[in-house]
Amino acid sequence: MKATRATHLALVAVLGGTGSLTTACRDIAQPAAPAPAVRATVTTIGVDIDPDGYRVSVDDGSERAIGTNATVTIADIPAGDHAVRLEGAAANCTVDGSNPRAVTVVAAGTADVAFTVACIALTGSAAFASVSAGYFYSCAVNTDGVAYCWGNNAYGQLGDGSTIDRRTPAVVAGGLTFTLVSPGVGTTCGLTTGRRAYCWGDGYGPTPVAVAGGISFVAITVGKQHVCGLTAEGGGYCWGDNWLGALGTGDAASSPTPAPVAGGLTFTSLSAGWYYTCGVTTGGAAYCWGVDGALGFSATEVCDWDEPTQGPLKCSRRPAAVEGGPSLALIGTGEGFTCGLTPDGAAYCWGSYPESGSVNPVPVPGGLTFAGFGVAAQRGCGVATGGGAQCWGWIPVAPYQGEFSARPTAVPGGLSFAAVSVGWYHTCGVTPNGTAYCWGANANGELGNGSQTSSIIPVKVTGQP
Repeated sequence: MKATRATHLALVAVLGGTGSLTTACRDIAQPAAPAPAVRATVTTIGVDIDPDGYRVSVDDGSERAIGTNATVTIADIPAGDHAVRLEGAAANCTVDGSNPRAVTVVAAGTADVAFTVACIALTGSAAFASVSAGYFYSCAVNTDGVAYCWGNNAYGQLGDGSTIDRRTPAVVAGGLTFTLVSPGVGTTCGLTTGRRAYCWGDGYGPTPVAVAGGISFVAITVGKQHVCGLTAEGGGYCWGDNWLGALGTGDAASSPTPAPVAGGLTFTSLSAGWYYTCGVTTGGAAYCWGVDGALGFSATEVCDWDEPTQGPLKCSRRPAAVEGGPSLALIGTGEGFTCGLTPDGAAYCWGSYPESGSVNPVPVPGGLTFAGFGVAAQRGCGVATGGGAQCWGWIPVAPYQGEFSARPTAVPGGLSFAAVSVGWYHTCGVTPNGTAYCWGANANGELGNGSQTSSIIPVKVTGQP
């Protein structure tokens, strides 16, 4: 408490003369300087606004509740630069602009930060028809064909018109009706009910763009830097980067539009991976092309120089048959890790599987029968008989930590799934009743539950009953 000693001198006129009067000394208390603070204001516009409001925090500290149109002051904030984050927006709402917002608090001052939340009409069904995991982000399509994405958005791969990460599902812009969406690394592609391919993110922008060429597809798959589509007649087309032969066109020329895969093969399944692609023909034969490592055969063409190993980087620029494997119904690709599923549900893998590696397919032990499966990075996951999810390869045991298991390991939590999809450090699945769950790493919000807390147990994606 500061004090000021004051001496007051008064001249008093008395009967035409002057005199002096000195008042007594006293201490005068000064008011305390106000504590530095942040004052957050939220304005919510649109329709179908969630009345529960939101949560606001400074530097990801303790959260304070705030209404849909309200102001809250968070006191005792140290002077300096801070990040103010708004959480809790419903799936049909998005926070305009950057989130968190950067603010500078000065000593004894209050910094103001304003958020605007825009909500759109709820998009029909809350049930998901599919959910897919990508590279630090995820996407899903509900039973009404509305696409959502969440997680990392550095390239606009969430498709919501921004490059802001989302911890909860954001509606893909454009009002398109999708049958499926495939997330990759920085690019996402989807098929509409009219079988038109649209892509967004790296190379396209933050909203869906129609893929040129006018080709109709029944399936689409996104790899590291390339995309492949399958026509109703079984034709394979790929586009994007081709320096290691991932397009399978027989040359090294990249293509911005779908180019036919060489060889005239008729496919029933395609999967784009990390600089390579694999497919299954109508006769159940597996073919792969692109960078060597998990092609199912030893590539011989020198396509580049590998700096880490100081040796030639080999590839196959045309499809070649996987050697020594059984007939397959499905195939999945990751990073040097490929798996196939036989018509009777047995899983085989090759490349970085088992841990010592194998050029040719080897059976996944355990005797399990899978109804479907997914592959990414160096991990496979499948839905076993009874609906339980099982994973093998490098499976997560803690956030960003894994251990290799050649034998399938049950996903904890006891949930039954209709389908699963494998991402880089996370996995997602949809239950038979259309509820989406994700598990694994969550630094970018890829689990979709509104947090950045990782979980090896499946957590429900926000916005569902």
